[in-house]
Amino acid sequence: MKKNLLLKLTSLGLAVVMASGMTACGKQAEEEVVEDNKPESISMTFDSCMSFENGVEDVLAKYKEMTGIELTLNKPDHDQYYEKVTLEFATGKPSDVIEMGAAYYPQNAADRNLWDMTRAWEKTTAPAKDIVDPTYIEGLKIDGKLYGFPTVAGNGTVTYVRQDWLDEAGIDMPSDYAGFLDMLRAFKARGNDIIPITAAGVLNGDEPYDIFMREFYQDATPDFYKNADGVWVDGFSEENMKAAMQRFRDAYAEGLIDQEVITNDTKSCREKFKNNLVGAFNYWAGSWGAKLEDSAPGSKLAAMPAIAEVKSTGGYTGRTPLAMVINSKCENPEGVFEHLILFSHDGGEGQKLFTYGVEGIHYQANEDGTITALPQKADPTKNVEKTFYAPEYSITTWADPMALDPRITQSLDVYHQCYSIAPVPPASKVLSENRTKIDEIKNRVMADVVHGNKTPDEAMEKYVSDSQQYVEAVLADLSK
Repeated sequence: MKKNLLLKLTSLGLAVVMASGMTACGKQAEEEVVEDNKPESISMTFDSCMSFENGVEDVLAKYKEMTGIELTLNKPDHDQYYEKVTLEFATGKPSDVIEMGAAYYPQNAADRNLWDMTRAWEKTTAPAKDIVDPTYIEGLKIDGKLYGFPTVAGNGTVTYVRQDWLDEAGIDMPSDYAGFLDMLRAFKARGNDIIPITAAGVLNGDEPYDIFMREFYQDATPDFYKNADGVWVDGFSEENMKAAMQRFRDAYAEGLIDQEVITNDTKSCREKFKNNLVGAFNYWAGSWGAKLEDSAPGSKLAAMPAIAEVKSTGGYTGRTPLAMVINSKCENPEGVFEHLILFSHDGGEGQKLFTYGVEGIHYQANEDGTITALPQKADPTKNVEKTFYAPEYSITTWADPMALDPRITQSLDVYHQCYSIAPVPPASKVLSENRTKIDEIKNRVMADVVHGNKTPDEAMEKYVSDSQQYVEAVLADLSK
């Protein structure tokens, strides 16, 4: 079953209520009034932002010009990002602000590494308070506490369909699972080389595990979750998971699913789509719809609204948003929260800077008030897409000065019609220690059942037998 789950910056001299005698550990403010909490400098460690080669230093310089604050950026290599973040905390010298994903956020909160910004957000009257979608704020709360502020929407996947192939077959976009299978059969009839639907595996490599291929999972949750009674359970071992296995098995045997689905990665899926071999592909909502269509000349792509069986179980799955956290040893967390995090989500010049960059360097202003992206410094054949925040995943209702490609908005509109954000993963060191072993077993049994080597009953029996010691340890820890 599906799991369902912001200090108004009126001026830079806004009075902030702070605790008398407050130390540098980031405790919440209550008594002493401080007239100006603006820090002199802020350090930040960030992964998903513009590179230095493309001019992120121009954004830092413009931020100082606008606020008077020196903003320093540490941007480790992507593949080593969390290794570096972990090292920062281990050495006791973390940056003031750190971008942090869902796999690391809850444990760092549990380890008291993160400043609790709940009260600061509740009391603020900054512009962000009125324009930030509360869905994403709630999506980062842990036991009602907010330890991180969403950078952008976590986003999720939608099923992209070759609309031109649908038109040629004379069929409508499917609205239920039966119609979905009929669509795949119509695609298969185009030729022996055609792949009706592809995916990078039948299980995502991290939470949420059911983000791909939702049409087959439906009410099954292949991960640990709290049921309606508030009890932690292993969703992969439940009866509805066997039904999902059967759907995968049957569709695969009929040739409706990419025969290399188990070993696929996203790159290989994109390459197959580029070669006009793929009819449907469950992939990220937003810019990827346009990118995929552009990669296959002559193709016409459309995001498919969630079918009935997916709608009834929460819709498409959204990831927990990336969080901007403030380390608990920050000397001035309130000031950092106000003058960086809320400033960059103000619906005005701050948000424009952190989304589109600097005028004349990253974008040009037009007479009608809109802006147009300029070529990247490192690769002039491509235009600047973002600085820190991807515009298509904005969490605010700001008046975006740049018009988005209609193909981007179409997929996002479909996604937002019916989606649910996966909850923050539980903070469990036992789960972290056993996750890899459990995932290996899941992948083995899914491969066996998809390939027809085991029935769903046999595959489930194998999963329960092989994973029991690990699952029992995890559930015992989660239930404390």
